[in-house]
Amino acid sequence: MTRELADWFYRYRWWPWVMTLTLLPGILWPGSYWIDVRTHQIASTVVGESPVMLVDRTISHPFYGAWSATIRQWDGTGWTTWCNANGSSNYRPDAKFPKTLTLRWWTDEQCHPLPQGRYKVTTRWTVRTPAPLPDKDVTIDSNIFEVR
Repeated sequence: MTRELADWFYRYRWWPWVMTLTLLPGILWPGSYWIDVRTHQIASTVVGESPVMLVDRTISHPFYGAWSATIRQWDGTGWTTWCNANGSSNYRPDAKFPKTLTLRWWTDEQCHPLPQGRYKVTTRWTVRTPAPLPDKDVTIDSNIFEVR
């Protein structure tokens, strides 16, 4: 290392702290900084009808993100993946659900209709953050519901 380079590092020794303090909050923020999901309940239904859902969520800050919903069916010995639905969307704090929120809408009509059985749904949102920050995930499981 030359003397000039050593002097430059000494003179500008504050910049690593500035970079660290600039990037650290974004790295430490959890996904709930953008979206907080508290409730994900699905009502039982009959074959051919889409189950009605109750989801309590708050979008605090706008973001672009990906979502995935995995529907699992009880086969008597364990939970088997029945359908995987996914997509992406722009999320805004003023966004509202449809008047009647159904699993058909939730999965963008990718997993309809459900045959008779017991099910549960796992939904994951991936908040796409600007580089170099890592993406953030928020995941929630529904209750167990039945299609008769």
